[in-house]
Amino acid sequence: MSLISLATRTILQEMLRGRTWAEDRILDQPIDPIQEVLRGADERGKPVIAVYTSKAEGKPTGLDTQAGVQSIDLNVYVYLPPRKIELPESVEFEIDNSGAGLALNVMGRQIDAAMHYGNADWIKLWRSFVLSVEKRTDRFVLVEIERGLPVPCLEILYEIRAVAEADFAKPLYGAWVDLDTLLRASEVPGSTDLADLIKGLIESPEDLFGYEVFQLNHGLTDEAYMAIGLAPLATNEDRSVPDVEEIDARPDELVITPPGRVP
Repeated sequence: MSLISLATRTILQEMLRGRTWAEDRILDQPIDPIQEVLRGADERGKPVIAVYTSKAEGKPTGLDTQAGVQSIDLNVYVYLPPRKIELPESVEFEIDNSGAGLALNVMGRQIDAAMHYGNADWIKLWRSFVLSVEKRTDRFVLVEIERGLPVPCLEILYEIRAVAEADFAKPLYGAWVDLDTLLRASEVPGSTDLADLIKGLIESPEDLFGYEVFQLNHGLTDEAYMAIGLAPLATNEDRSVPDVEEIDARPDELVITPPGRVP
């Protein structure tokens, strides 16, 4: 998946953290979320949220694969334990034909609310990366596991339009700086490692000259770069651009004839 997919998915998880009955039980694209749901399910279990990116799509400009608005599908799955559910503030639901649906409806509302208020810094960052939410779809799913126990699940699909992908070989810039700052300030395990990973993916390769960074990001051949007039006319052995020492740009003498006059 793309880097913008990773960023928006991470931000969404942080907006949800502590804002629903799942509390901090939020998983990033888990292969087997049911395993987490079934912990302690013989007595009282707790809800689990899993966040996935199912699709990322952009429209490149020429060979610039990073350009343009990105269309991303973010899937949020809410899983309830198959028997009793333990919730904050002594709230309790029996996971039966009616209780499961009610609990999932409440958590669906909590998820939407978390995108508007609560974790203010992450919400502000979400609004920097996400241009619009094009569509929202809810779907009830009943997952049956080998033990024969049904696991009630709510899927919420957010179809969003996000900013362009990050450029290559540039120092962190714009909202990517804010994402880096929040990740490094987070107490969630692995956040600093994730910040290092994203920073490295944006800033590598390092030690390129400015004109090389431009050519790299736009996917220009040497010939195309020369043709548009932005490539240096000459480079040193290390590909740096030599300083211009002398410029002779004296204009030719011009004779200006006023209107109606014949020279």
